Amino acid sequence: MRKGILALFIVFLMTNIGFAEDKPSADYQGPIAERPKLSKGGRWDYEMRGKVVSYEVTEENIAQLIFQLQWDDGSKETEVYTPDLNFVKKIDYKGEIAETVTPYRGSFSFPLWVGKKWSYSFQTSKTKQAASLSQMMGSDVRVVAYEQVKVPAGTFWAFKIEEVRSQRVAKHPKAYYVTTWYSPDVKLPVKVEQDDDVYNRNLIKYMPAK
Repeated sequence: MRKGILALFIVFLMTNIGFAEDKPSADYQGPIAERPKLSKGGRWDYEMRGKVVSYEVTEENIAQLIFQLQWDDGSKETEVYTPDLNFVKKIDYKGEIAETVTPYRGSFSFPLWVGKKWSYSFQTSKTKQAASLSQMMGSDVRVVAYEQVKVPAGTFWAFKIEEVRSQRVAKHPKAYYVTTWYSPDVKLPVKVEQDDDVYNRNLIKYMPAK
């Protein structure tokens, strides 16, 4: 069964090869955001699900970024990201893997500029009690604007990134819509909106590493 799923996923990737433009057109005059450099100790606080969650960088290297998440009720989680800020893995408070994504899931492909678009495919697996739930997804992303966005932490200039994710191998694929506002000054999203508001968040404050 696992071999069959793996083979299907390989075919899925081969038929949905991601692409991303390397640079804007020669006549582009707008802002460009390079990949941010995050350092250990940097912290970002968000309002999420009616609670406050802090993201703190606990490890950074050329291969990955590791964030410690702490909720205002005292619970903790760990999340692993690519250097491009795309999600790879979640580890729950028990130290057990709650979710993994291959190769990643996220709204970033640096450098960013208005008009850039790209696509990618991924497989996500979540562990719920004794069961493991897996989905094969495809995603189309584009940067639609560079605009000011107001959040509790203040007003920031940010790239507005729209993403559409879908179950491309499903008989009746369902689409998910994600909008992310990324601020080069903050180095992380200042605002995220999704169809499922469980993942919506707004920046409250941020403290770069010293």
